[in-house]
Amino acid sequence: MKKIFILIITITIILGCKKDQPADKADLYPEQPIATPSSSAIAVFQSNVAFYQMFVYRLDPATNTWTNRIASHFSTISVSDPTFIGFNNPNVADTGVAVFDMVRLYATQTGSTNIRTVKINADQVLQFFPDFDGAKTGVVRVKTQDITLTRQDASTFKIGISGSGTYNETSKVIDLSVTFNESAIGGTTRTFAYKLSPTALTL
Repeated sequence: MKKIFILIITITIILGCKKDQPADKADLYPEQPIATPSSSAIAVFQSNVAFYQMFVYRLDPATNTWTNRIASHFSTISVSDPTFIGFNNPNVADTGVAVFDMVRLYATQTGSTNIRTVKINADQVLQFFPDFDGAKTGVVRVKTQDITLTRQDASTFKIGISGSGTYNETSKVIDLSVTFNESAIGGTTRTFAYKLSPTALTL
């Protein structure tokens, strides 16, 4: 009976000590990022200067090599929702940008690789969610939407985009996977990997 009493006391002490222990890392840093978009990430990856553009690269699955920098990838902070980075060119009327290299990816359908002809613009594209409150890393999401492309004859068609990835404010790199829904042009879907950074990358 004495042994049972000692065992109960011992278990009670152990359980009491466990309650006083600090929370596990999994409790401090949950698997799901916080729901509030990060404003600090916007400040790292976007600059409030005319014709600003990040260095954007696409992985070519045929050669498994990264493309050169995708030019004319102008970005802005969304006017209607400043938690988004969008891709458009407000400094030049009646033009567009090369969002995710879509100008070249769909050159056969548009008949052009000229951003002024294809007129791609998207006010809200990238949104950043930190891993935990105050984190410099997190998840970046591509807003699911249809992007309008214009052909040389001025007719239009739409390609759906969606995707997600990760960002790191310290290394200043976004790793992104973007899926294109091509059902409007008789296709299915294609997915490409991208890297974005405010500074040039060696890939």
